[in-house]
Amino acid sequence: MITMKNVKLLTITILLLSCMQIASAGINEEVVSEIASDYYDVYGAPHLEANLACDKVFERGETATLYVNMMNDGQITGYEANDKEIDDDIAQYGETLTRSFMANELLSDRAITTADSITARLSVVDPDAPIKIKLDTLLMGSLSTGKSLSSPAAFPIEIYDNAKAGTYNLQLDVSYRHQRDSAVTPPYGDTYYWYEDLNQTMYVQIVIEEESYFKVMNTEADLQAGDKERITVTYINTGDQVARECIARISVVDPFTTTDDQAYLGDMYPGESKNATFDMKVADDATAKTYSISSEIKYKDVHDKSQYSEGLKVAVDIGPATPPGEKVKDNASVIIGLLFMVGIIGTPAYMISKKKKRNDK
Repeated sequence: MITMKNVKLLTITILLLSCMQIASAGINEEVVSEIASDYYDVYGAPHLEANLACDKVFERGETATLYVNMMNDGQITGYEANDKEIDDDIAQYGETLTRSFMANELLSDRAITTADSITARLSVVDPDAPIKIKLDTLLMGSLSTGKSLSSPAAFPIEIYDNAKAGTYNLQLDVSYRHQRDSAVTPPYGDTYYWYEDLNQTMYVQIVIEEESYFKVMNTEADLQAGDKERITVTYINTGDQVARECIARISVVDPFTTTDDQAYLGDMYPGESKNATFDMKVADDATAKTYSISSEIKYKDVHDKSQYSEGLKVAVDIGPATPPGEKVKDNASVIIGLLFMVGIIGTPAYMISKKKKRNDK
């Protein structure tokens, strides 16, 4: 004997078989409503919060890793029972089976606050910010509510050498999926899920600290192989703080030697430049080219602590050695010139002296 209950079961079976292919790609919600029971409407969603899990203060020229932690504090804000659906299934399948499916659905619906397949992209808010994000996109897995990342996301960054001190905003764009709803198919107990994609934008801040910062502005040198001369190096404080008791230092290698490798500059205020002089000896066999001499400035910061600048490069041009014959010629020219000058100056003096003696007679 065919009853209405058997007809409905047969209809459900046919619909299930017809939807097997659709299930792999996501079953249409209207189709599922014909074969499944949605006992509850649960309200809520994931909500992610990001914060730095590292020091947020960085220096100019620094290469570092920005560690970003993320927590899901999403909440279920409420739920509503579909009483008609429940009463119909109790009448058809019995209260024990229906209540069991209701409990299973409510349990699966609690995943509405879980964020799955999280992808985070970090960028600078101001395109002119002196910050380079070397790796800007990371996959972070899933986060259920009340949980945070097992280990912070690591974004390698670089602070430009010419960065201005201040606070900079970084934008974290996060995308993820979450389970929006579920439904059960009595009497078989199969569960169907619906997902949706969500996006969030969060912000973190980093600080580039105020400090003294030095550059080499200019180098005055007239050197040839074999020379022993003095060079003048101009340093400038391009930072934001005064540098006290500055001492400029150089570190020379072949073909240079020196017994004068440091110069006292005194206090240098932001924007102020000062000259340092160093006595240099160039090897006789030095190749004519531009050399780079290592330099640094030792100073005291605003907290009276000794600091050292980043390594500075002093460019020095070395010309070819003057051939010995030309040196002799040059020296002879100098001597002749001096004698000529002495002759011009000395003759009138001698004549004046003789004239004076004659007058005295």
